[in-house]
Amino acid sequence: MDEVPDTAQHFIECDTESCRNFSEFYCNTCHQRICDQCKQCHLEQNIGHEIVLYHERKRKLPSEKCSIHPTKDINIHCDVCQDPLCSTCFAQHHSDHDNSDLETIYNDILQLCQKEITEIWKTVIPDAKDNVKSIGEKMDNVNREIAKFRVSMKKRADELKEVVDSIINHNNKNLDEIENFVINDMVKQQKETEDYITYLEKMTSDYERKMSSINPTELISFHKDISLASLKMLNKAKSKLPIFTLGTLNKDEIAKQLGKIEIDLSGRFKLSSVTKVNEVTCRGHKTFHLSLLHPQKIWASDSLGYLIQYDMVGNILQKISTSMREKQGNHTVTKEGELLYTDIDKNTVYRVTSDMSINKLVETGSWVPGAIYSSPINGHILVGMGTKSDNKVTRYNREGRKLQDIQWDEEGQTLYQSVNFITENNNGDICTSDSRAKKVVVVTKLGEYRFSYSGNESQYRFCPYGICTDVLGHILVCNSHIWYNENCSSIHLLNINGQFLSLLLTSEQYPAYYFTLCIDNQHNFWVGGWNSSTVSVYKYLQNTKNNI
Repeated sequence: MDEVPDTAQHFIECDTESCRNFSEFYCNTCHQRICDQCKQCHLEQNIGHEIVLYHERKRKLPSEKCSIHPTKDINIHCDVCQDPLCSTCFAQHHSDHDNSDLETIYNDILQLCQKEITEIWKTVIPDAKDNVKSIGEKMDNVNREIAKFRVSMKKRADELKEVVDSIINHNNKNLDEIENFVINDMVKQQKETEDYITYLEKMTSDYERKMSSINPTELISFHKDISLASLKMLNKAKSKLPIFTLGTLNKDEIAKQLGKIEIDLSGRFKLSSVTKVNEVTCRGHKTFHLSLLHPQKIWASDSLGYLIQYDMVGNILQKISTSMREKQGNHTVTKEGELLYTDIDKNTVYRVTSDMSINKLVETGSWVPGAIYSSPINGHILVGMGTKSDNKVTRYNREGRKLQDIQWDEEGQTLYQSVNFITENNNGDICTSDSRAKKVVVVTKLGEYRFSYSGNESQYRFCPYGICTDVLGHILVCNSHIWYNENCSSIHLLNINGQFLSLLLTSEQYPAYYFTLCIDNQHNFWVGGWNSSTVSVYKYLQNTKNNI
């Protein structure tokens, strides 16, 4: 760490006449340097003078003339106006104001400045240099990590090339075998045909010689021998070529094999005013839960148990009949674009592939599955499930192998009375809405209880359903409380620690009763209501990089 600059001066002599000793002291009254031997004598001769250690001295006020009264020195400080003045200015315009000795103010400010300078040298500059060093180390680390990424991608590309080469070599080997078989067969056919031609040529030549002298009996027999009907007619050679079907290049599938580069974008965004940017009418169906399938597709569940896929103008693309409950987030889309949904009649989680084949993924036994969420972070699947007396969240890997049960807090008390909707925050927290307990429950990725949120005093009642998180770690939750003349339908915005920040929307801004919501890849939130088939899209984050 750098040292604070040495402010000590060279050997300072005493100002007393004929004394050349080191001046350890200073008289603030007459501004003289004084050594230890002359100190007592000076005080005796100048009663009331202030003697201090030299490094604690007050500086003599530098001479500065007044710009209005050039013959006058500026030596007064107006405490009201905070201005330095000469005596004439003070008498003419500031006589009713409190004032101070300018030399005292001057030295007080000098002392503060010196403290600030010393502090800058002691802390700010070393901290800044440490920060420069840290940035350099982080840059080196970034370079190392990116180099690792490049090596990993190159390794994977080489592995893919080896696989491609292996497939090509295998296909070429098959082609060689087929080529040899087909060519050998055709060579055999060619040889047989050539031999037959030789036989025919010899036979016809022999009979041509005999025809000039042949008798009737021999002619009749000869005619029978050369009859086309009696001759062996060879089949024409056929080429037995293999069938080759060229594979389809799928850029997305190849990209999955090579890996994906991502960066934390949270620093690019800040909260802004809420603006409606789009709406989609899901024709003929109400929307109880939404899962976005990018690009440009939506999965929505309705009150009749149907799972419907829509395009961005509300046209129905696919439809699946299920036994879903209408008040749970019973479906989710994986980062690979597959749909997962729960079946409460069969206690099963199903996977729907891109070609719409439906496969059983998990059987939950005696537990009835409800809300489900697929993590974009690690591909894990979170399933809320319950019995008549218990509720829990269970974590599975993407193949459906059970990894974790989340059911009790550290005191052995149940965490959930119901699990209506599930989401995951960018720090790994698992956030659930519990309509029976009237609260949002948040646990760590290890299943340890963090906090719960039971609404804000700005609204009389709180009944949470739809829930999601954004790039900044905010938690967005639907308050779906509606009872007689009480309508608290709204979207609550919480920070990552569960502190209420604001109401993004209220019932006055959106006529439908808020029930489900999700975030798209443009960082807008989509909201649907249980009494409407219209899904609305709102912008509420501002990309700060666009304003640079």
